[in-house]
Order: sequence, then structure tokens, then C-alpha cells
Amino acid sequence: MQTQTRITETLPSAALHLIARIERQLAQPERDFAAKVGKALGFRHGWTPDPLLGETATRITRWSQYELNAVYERVGGTVTTRPVQRSIDGGDTAWPATEITLTVDLPGIGTVRLYTDWDEPTGGRDLPVMATIADTALIAS
Repeated sequence: MQTQTRITETLPSAALHLIARIERQLAQPERDFAAKVGKALGFRHGWTPDPLLGETATRITRWSQYELNAVYERVGGTVTTRPVQRSIDGGDTAWPATEITLTVDLPGIGTVRLYTDWDEPTGGRDLPVMATIADTALIAS
């Protein structure tokens, strides 16, 4: 059996350091933009989007309607809902959900969308962000 060698294993240390420095420099504008978005939304210093959750600087997950409401109370925005199908285990386990999306236009940044799924056990139908939804009865229970 033949063992494969990764190309980086054959490069000298100086070349590896140069590649890492170039990668950091190329990613810097993206990090700067994310920092600008985070500051405008009132997030903690050092916040960055989580790519494992599919986040970008302009599409951000919030873990509950309470977290979404906190952003809504800080910056306002437009709230919409839509039915979605969520799944885990490669699609083996699936369930319907109602996604709540807060769309905000941030000056000097552009449109940012924050979203969460409605979670009935957590409560929060009386939150200001929920009051903006035309028919909260449509929220899946």
C-alpha cells in the first residue's frame, strides 16, 4: 500500500509561514467586515460568524427568539416568518419549523439577516419582535 504525501509536508518551514501569512492577509477584509457588522448589531467584541452553522457576516444565527428580540430592540428591522424543514443525521431525522428572520439595513454595511426557529417551550410570544409578525397564530406550536 502506497502512502500519499500532502504537498505541505514537502515544503520548507519558511514557505509554510509565507502561505499562512498570505492566507491571513487575504482573509483580513472579511474579518474587518464581520467586526463592523458585529459592532453595529451590538455583539460582543471579537464576534465572528460561525461557518459550521452556515453563518456569514450578513446571515447570522441567533439561538432563540429572545436573542433575536435583543437585536431587534437595538437596531429595529423587518420581521418575517416562513415554514422550513430542519434535519439532522444527514436527513434521517427531520421536523417542520417556523423560521423567524430579522432583516436590518445597517448604514455603511448593507442588509443583514438574523434568524432563529420559533421554540414554543421557550416562550416569548409577547416579545416586541414577535408583536411585529402579522399573525403570530401562524407560528408552529
